Amino acid sequence: MKQISFFFLFFLFTSQTAYAEFDIQFAIDQAKTGEIIHIPAGRYQGNFTVKKPIILRGEEGVELYSLNNNPALKIEHVANVSVENIMISAKNKGIVANEAENLELREIEVKDVQVGIHIQRSKHVRILENRIIGNQSHYAEKGNGIAVFKSEDIAIEQNTIEQVQDGIYVEEVKQIDVQRNKVTNSRYGTHFMYSSGVEVLFNTYSHNVTGLMVMMTTDLEIANNTVSSHNDFNSYGLLMYDTQQAMIRKNSFHNNRVGVALQKSSDIQIQENRFRMNQTALEGTKVEDDSIINDNQFTGNILTARSDHQGLRLIGNFYDDYTGIDVAGDGFGDVPYVAVSSFGQWMVRQPVYQFFVASPSVMILTSLDQQINKTEQNLLVDNEPKLLSDMRKTEFSINIIQLLIGLVVSMCGLWFWKRGMRI
Repeated sequence: MKQISFFFLFFLFTSQTAYAEFDIQFAIDQAKTGEIIHIPAGRYQGNFTVKKPIILRGEEGVELYSLNNNPALKIEHVANVSVENIMISAKNKGIVANEAENLELREIEVKDVQVGIHIQRSKHVRILENRIIGNQSHYAEKGNGIAVFKSEDIAIEQNTIEQVQDGIYVEEVKQIDVQRNKVTNSRYGTHFMYSSGVEVLFNTYSHNVTGLMVMMTTDLEIANNTVSSHNDFNSYGLLMYDTQQAMIRKNSFHNNRVGVALQKSSDIQIQENRFRMNQTALEGTKVEDDSIINDNQFTGNILTARSDHQGLRLIGNFYDDYTGIDVAGDGFGDVPYVAVSSFGQWMVRQPVYQFFVASPSVMILTSLDQQINKTEQNLLVDNEPKLLSDMRKTEFSINIIQLLIGLVVSMCGLWFWKRGMRI
């Protein structure tokens, strides 16, 4: 019993010492321009404010926490501030930056907050390698992981975000680069509103309600992302509404209710993506004719595409359910691929129908569809379907390399075994 009492007294003494020995706000107020403030390990309660160009660098085990509705750390009306290696917890917002320029937030862990990092009216901001963890409450009761409003030239890279409302929320931002982030178990992985000059590259979105939500935004590149397992009743891998001038390239969309959905959009290029095992790979309503879907791979999807009367322009894609032949030998099927499917359309309207996939009645209906829809000329028609999947080429080359490595290892093993037998 005495040992336990000494342990708690020691713990209490050391934690209070760390807080009492160093006054963060006093150090900030006394610092000269460009000075580095090293914060000793410990828990620091308060609402700290930075209004001068400094670097805040925490030792291992530094935590700033706020018990009221004000942010734990506020940075405002200042340029050239850097904050590194600290932990933040707060009742409302963790870090708030207002009218900041040349700001860098790096290796910060944020937990138990309503909003992790909030940026507004700022420019040249870099948010790097941070970890933001929300809580288990409903999405309506949570805030966003990283939120950026009315700002310019923003980089959000290599952050891990989970269990928040929107992982990254962007509104009225010009020139933003979202790269190599991982967002899971949230409402939207990344959400763009009224923004332009957007790059979304090499991110991983999984098990959110929707991976990427893009609304009223122009001039986007969305490339090399993995978007998977968004399969709730209203889920999408990527949903674009009233969006113009977007390139969607080399992404992987798999195990989503809908892989990519376009609504009231124009000048959208969807190229070289892989759509695998989605309920519906592509969905389009009110999509302008200047949007093109070409050189993509469609494998294992229940329904390849559905659209309204305007259709989607399908050109030179690979479909694993295409049954045509290539007499000309040019790599393209001799008869068009038609994506229209009666059962698929019904299943999209009534998701519960998915339980009848591969049943005898559905197989007969699908077979009839394939015969009847050969006469379709305009809606969801690809006149140049590819017969060879790029995915199959890659798998074949990998197997050859593995075979050669296996042969070399086997020969070496046999050689050593023989030498061992002689010895």
